[in-house]
Amino acid sequence: MNTLPNDLDPLPNELRLAALMRQAPLEFARVVYGLNDRASGRADTMAAEDVARSERHGMPVTRERAEQRARAYLPVGGHEHCPRCWVFNGVKSLLVFKEGDEERPEVAACKVCGAEYACTVD
Repeated sequence: MNTLPNDLDPLPNELRLAALMRQAPLEFARVVYGLNDRASGRADTMAAEDVARSERHGMPVTRERAEQRARAYLPVGGHEHCPRCWVFNGVKSLLVFKEGDEERPEVAACKVCGAEYACTVD
């Protein structure tokens, strides 16, 4: 008989993946804002700095590629990767999860770019 152990409940993992998948379009919007800010001479915004950081690391950021990556973002349970690193750079940086409590939700953090994502579905 094939059964899952009690500590591997699939529902929280599905909720975690759903919460992360909702972040990819937001990161695409960050790319668009960053590109527009830089084109308008506002290089000191957070979005413009994220675009500049990616370009300094040798990854040119374009709206088209960011849109393709945002649509293709598909985290895998147990190997969840950062939506921001993926959309901006095409790099799958693994996320580290911090357990939540009654006051705070579970948080996924990226050690590469510093992004943090709450793993809740509203």
